[in-house]
Amino acid sequence: MALSWLFSLRVFFLISSLWLADGKNKEEENKMTINELYGGQILSPGYPDPYEDDISFLWNITMPSSFHVQLYFSDFDLESSYMCEYDYVKVMEGDKLVGLFCGTEDTDAEEVPGDLVIESTGSQLSLEFKSDFSNADRHKGFAVHYRVVDRDECAVDNGGCHHFCHNYISGYYCSCRAGYWIMKDRETCKFGCGRQVLTQLSGTISSPEYPRLYPKVLDCDWKIQVEPGYVVTLQFDDDFDVEQHPEVSCPYDHLKIQAGDEKYGPCCGKTVPPTITSTDHNMRVFFHSDDSGENKGFRATYFTTARPCEALSAPAYGTMEGSNFTYSQKVSFACGEGYYLDGPDHRVCQADGSWSGVQPTCELVNCGPPPNISNGEIEVDGNFSYADIAIYRCDQFYEMAGEGTRFCEADGKWTGNEPSCKPTCGKPEFVTRGKLVGGRPAMRGGWPWMAMLHRTPRGPFCGGTLLGDQWVLTAAHCLVSPVTSDPILKDSFSVILGKHKARDKDTTEQTVQVAQIAAHPAFNFTTSLADIALLKLASPARLNPYITPICLLSEEEATATLVPGREGAVTGWGHSDQGFIANELREVFLPLVDTNTCNKTYDFTVTSDMICAGFQEGGKDACRGDSGGPLAFFERTAEKWVQGGVVSWGWGCGRKNKYGVYTNVIQYLPWIDEVMSGVA
Repeated sequence: MALSWLFSLRVFFLISSLWLADGKNKEEENKMTINELYGGQILSPGYPDPYEDDISFLWNITMPSSFHVQLYFSDFDLESSYMCEYDYVKVMEGDKLVGLFCGTEDTDAEEVPGDLVIESTGSQLSLEFKSDFSNADRHKGFAVHYRVVDRDECAVDNGGCHHFCHNYISGYYCSCRAGYWIMKDRETCKFGCGRQVLTQLSGTISSPEYPRLYPKVLDCDWKIQVEPGYVVTLQFDDDFDVEQHPEVSCPYDHLKIQAGDEKYGPCCGKTVPPTITSTDHNMRVFFHSDDSGENKGFRATYFTTARPCEALSAPAYGTMEGSNFTYSQKVSFACGEGYYLDGPDHRVCQADGSWSGVQPTCELVNCGPPPNISNGEIEVDGNFSYADIAIYRCDQFYEMAGEGTRFCEADGKWTGNEPSCKPTCGKPEFVTRGKLVGGRPAMRGGWPWMAMLHRTPRGPFCGGTLLGDQWVLTAAHCLVSPVTSDPILKDSFSVILGKHKARDKDTTEQTVQVAQIAAHPAFNFTTSLADIALLKLASPARLNPYITPICLLSEEEATATLVPGREGAVTGWGHSDQGFIANELREVFLPLVDTNTCNKTYDFTVTSDMICAGFQEGGKDACRGDSGGPLAFFERTAEKWVQGGVVSWGWGCGRKNKYGVYTNVIQYLPWIDEVMSGVA
């Protein structure tokens, strides 16, 4: 019998290697008692190297009394001799010789262990190894393994048990036949027939000693009590024999059965009772015998059946897993793609024959209406349900930023991110060319991003450009007091968009109040460094063909755009060559000038945040009143106008060898993004 896990924790291999110290063979030193291990290995001294001459070793293997010891050799190589008189291995159990081995193979006068397994009758074996004073051929000795096996206490005299003996690792126990009870000595069985509670889902009930004659004066009571949710069925064997009376119904011995609310019996004689099924999970069986009669009784088998629940089906647009509709069984539900389960994802058949929970349904996934977008609208093909499409459209003069089509997915979410409608920039519907100083008026609507900064009643004082629909880009020196270096009051002026004539009211114009002034914090009146500012309008501009924003020159576009000789457009209502404020918006196209060339014409530095434009001979230039207006370039690849500069300063207007200086917008793109996003 295999060792149980209770002992396997203590099992490990013992490698025993003994040797002679200083050439002395001390017998007492070469004795070893093994009594704490339950398996291991014993090796001859020096194994697998040859053993020495004239040595003696003894191993005593002693185990608990409930175990036997087994030995078997995995390698054996000793000197050969007649009747093992030279070198040998001797196995003893007490004073009894179990085996004597030597040599390398079996002969008439010597024996090797080979595959022999030696087992003790008790719990002890000893192993003795001796070599004589000489050994012409060296031999490596032996490797022997020992293990312990359980002793079968039931093999002898049934273990002392009255009825049944049951062996287990390191012990045994006794039990009795049905109807008998074990006594305090744990061996003797005494007859008894009191109440027995049976909780297994199946089993047998029989009269005591069946099929032998049942004892007299019995009152047996079996209670079958299984898990709720099961019903009990009792079926009797055909060999039914209970004492009866020829005239009176079962006055002596009898059998009675109670199955739920139903009662059966008394039953006796040789008529087999009917198969009985209870209405719940309990059944009682009573058997009575008087002090007379000789009959062998009965045997019945009971089994249980799970109580059924009504059949279920999968919800529409869904699936159901599980087809066993009986107690404790579970069915699971799932929905097809685009549907979600409204209700529990599983139901369990309960003990009372009803299902847990409610029957779920599969409902179409609904993503809900996507949020409205500013300056646009959403058209949904459907009812915001799975596979429906949301199509975004932008109002005129706005364009889509992001994906304009989204789909309602099976997880109840719209695909992608919500797009936005951003003003279309840099694409006027009317185009003209002309000049400012020495030029002519622009076409109405030709520069729809132009903004006029206007004081009432004094009139315009600076220009600007519309960015998006709520921001205006201009020069810082237009908005900052040269005395205090503080911004002017935002209520002291307004912004007019869609303006063409400075002194007359245009039907296309919109006057908007200012909500915020943001001048660059590094602006310096003396050096004109960081001459740039932003105005946030109190309300968004209403875009139309005469009011649309300009695009900002990007860093990628700047490399090919901001090069000497590239022509840019400057627009504004500033002073003309006659010295008066222009009544109509004017335009001029000026070439960019190398910074070094520009620097040579001024007594102070034109820095890297500035760009120069104009002609060496003069005649064409921005002038007083044009400050804050744009230096714009036409980007042919994208077919749009981009702003690269802001009118900042110059020496006079259109003078020879005096170029106009503009704030380089590229240097301030991060600051513009921060202000417009609300970070700065």
